[in-house]
Amino acid sequence: MQNNYTIRFNYAGQIRDDMQGFFHINYTDSDGNVKFLALTQSQRTNARSIFPCFDEPALKATFRLQISRPSIFKTVFNAELVRSVSEGNGRALDRFSATPPMSTYLVAFMLSELESDSSGYLTTIIRPGYVDKIPFAYQVTARAINAFEELTQQNYNQLGLPLMQIVGSPIFPHTGMENWGLVIYKEEVLINEPGYSDGWSDKQLTLNIITHEMAHMWFGNSVTMAWWSYFWLNEAFGRYYEYFMAHKLFPEYQLDQQFVVEQLHVAFGIDAISSTQPLTSTDEEIQSPSEIDYKFSTITYKKGATIVRMIANLMGHDNFENAIRAYLKAFHLKSTTPKDLFTYLKRHWPTTPEVDLDQFFYDWTEQIGFPVLYVSVGSKGKVKLTQKRFLLDSGDGSNHALTYTIPITYATDAEPDFNNLTARFYFLKTNEMSFKVPPTFKWIIFNVQQSNYYRVFYDKTTLQRIKAALLRPDHSGIPTINRAQLVDDLFNFARVGMLNYTTVFNVLEYLKTEIEYLPWYAAFTNLNYVAQHFTLQQQSGLMRFLNTTLAKVYAHLAFTDRNIDVLDIYNRNKVISWACRYKLFECDNQARDLFDKLEMDGEKPSPDFRETLYCSVTREGDFAYYQTLNNWFDDEKVESEKKKLIRAMGCTRIFLRYHFDNIVSGNIPTEYALMGITPMYAENPENVQRVFLMITASIEALVERIGGWEKAANLIGDIAKYFTTQEQRKMLEDFVKENGSLFGDSIPALHHTIYTVDSNLKWSRSYLSKLFVPVSKPNVATVGRLSAVLLITEGFMYRFCNIY
Repeated sequence: MQNNYTIRFNYAGQIRDDMQGFFHINYTDSDGNVKFLALTQSQRTNARSIFPCFDEPALKATFRLQISRPSIFKTVFNAELVRSVSEGNGRALDRFSATPPMSTYLVAFMLSELESDSSGYLTTIIRPGYVDKIPFAYQVTARAINAFEELTQQNYNQLGLPLMQIVGSPIFPHTGMENWGLVIYKEEVLINEPGYSDGWSDKQLTLNIITHEMAHMWFGNSVTMAWWSYFWLNEAFGRYYEYFMAHKLFPEYQLDQQFVVEQLHVAFGIDAISSTQPLTSTDEEIQSPSEIDYKFSTITYKKGATIVRMIANLMGHDNFENAIRAYLKAFHLKSTTPKDLFTYLKRHWPTTPEVDLDQFFYDWTEQIGFPVLYVSVGSKGKVKLTQKRFLLDSGDGSNHALTYTIPITYATDAEPDFNNLTARFYFLKTNEMSFKVPPTFKWIIFNVQQSNYYRVFYDKTTLQRIKAALLRPDHSGIPTINRAQLVDDLFNFARVGMLNYTTVFNVLEYLKTEIEYLPWYAAFTNLNYVAQHFTLQQQSGLMRFLNTTLAKVYAHLAFTDRNIDVLDIYNRNKVISWACRYKLFECDNQARDLFDKLEMDGEKPSPDFRETLYCSVTREGDFAYYQTLNNWFDDEKVESEKKKLIRAMGCTRIFLRYHFDNIVSGNIPTEYALMGITPMYAENPENVQRVFLMITASIEALVERIGGWEKAANLIGDIAKYFTTQEQRKMLEDFVKENGSLFGDSIPALHHTIYTVDSNLKWSRSYLSKLFVPVSKPNVATVGRLSAVLLITEGFMYRFCNIY
């Protein structure tokens, strides 16, 4: 006989101030009054600090809540308010209905004076005066819910909660939290302030985050991972759909394209180091709170979404969506493991080509890392494939021997189909395989649309064929994603010594014909890493390279007024930033001309372009430009605008001392101090040493301004990434010897910074020292044929060489 027992607890909890559990914040309203707000953040294991509970995701329960409150406040909970009754003495008692069975990390409630606005089942809750600034957020929420209902064939109100409340909190530890029925966002996600935070990039943030959180209503809330070791079952789908469902709803943002450079390429960087982790860990590995925190990682989100994308493309989207529908229906209000998901994927997987799916899923979810696919094309069209795990540091103790079940897709000039993303065949867990293509092909590209999670290394001849194809009209039809793939792969192969940088720059001569965002995004991201390691002499060489390769895209975008799409807008920011940083194309003069015209007309640049223009104007401009931005900063009330202004002020090359003293003296509020310092060295390579000397000479005053010795240690560590000489290394070492004791517990961070500088200098000697070869006495046998790109540096003439 089964009996039910009810246990009642009397307990006392504390309203915290660390943004965990049930916590409070203070904020200032539009009239300057300080207001109180209390709200929850139960994820990861913080529900236990709010009420006694078994705080594990697989243990679901229904929750009912009643709150006694001062009458001036309003309360909200996951579920609907049933009734509110007066308790006298200026207090009221609110009673809420029960939630569906759900995990403790989704429990949420709030006490506030925020303003609510309802339409049907959807309620927005925000500071008074901001309701009219969130129509885009409201639109995205409604459209996303409808889209997920269509995808899953499960209506939202049938999942278990009939209402959706979205809250904008002035302060919150995350951009968004998917509490069922009461989704809490950092306020800036929802608010698109006209003329300030309503540009493309601002609305993309709104679009990404809201779509992500709405995905969780199905992937996480209704169907929940059984334990934190399987956290990717929630977050991989959330991140995947924040791009691909958002792309379906708002295709003008081209988020399906952006995914590759923003998610896949970033995942590569984390998954190629010794501290990486598998998507699925064992239960035994994830037990303590710190181990649970470990799963909230780039791997879980970015690699997880990349693997979901790979699976969806290999299956075909109809098969994938049918599998997902069946999975969500079968486990509604239950908890799952990856095996449960795989069961439904296997049922809908295409029967050809054959592959051991259990092995495939193991390789990509329980195994760490990813491979390089080595491509060698021989005579008569014979293609030999080999594989090896890619590592950024082969000596870091990682397992080199891992192999993977690799889906093979490719396109050639004879078969230029870049839309079929299903596998032609699978390269199984072996070291080598071969197949044939028609021997008359001119070029071949593997990993079509970079749909699968691996890099591709081509033999010398094949790589040169690809370069030739890229230089032809319309890049021979090779799509932007594959062009970005090639750029990113080449830079990373050079970074680890698999080929040399002269080869990279030789192939990247094709960029002089490139105007699209994705390839330039990959180029700028990787050039930034290389540029950090260049001496000033090499910076001059980079300037000459950019002068040639940036010319076409700069002329295409630059300071024109014509209509351009969202990716062109993003690309313009990067192109102008690099052109002005390296003093190309009269960029700084053009920036000042535009700034002067806008100011004369009483206008401001678009929110997307504003920081780029301000930085470009300040960099070489006279003091009047700096002072104008400073005055605007002092008068500005919108926080996002103040951040743009202080970062732009930090771009100055000329008034470094004035700007730094402005920060140290306290004229710049503490919360903006660090973001005002970083551009001083990050935007101006020649000022790195000067800024370091300023920082170290005023270290105690600076610590007071930026908020502690730990932040100072992190700042020194960041600027030291730009050190390129033994002299700078010696300056750092001397500073640590003389002042290290002041840093207390942060002294190990300073010692690690010295180690990092040593590693960077060693890396530069190994991989960059031969990038520029003197022309005066060329060794023909060694140099080979030379490109036509001349690099004039201080007293020397150099050329890029096509040495492989």
